[in-house]
Amino acid sequence: MTTPDIVMTTDISEFPLVARGKVRDIYDLGDKLLFIASDRI
Repeated sequence: MTTPDIVMTTDISEFPLVARGKVRDIYDLGDKLLFIASDRI
């Protein structure tokens, strides 16, 4: 059995990070926001 990869942090240098919380990272894509949700409590 293999263990799935776990995402603990995100770093998308092309877009500014707007906010980082317990389980969400929010990036500004210009006219839209990108919400990334994780299980990293």
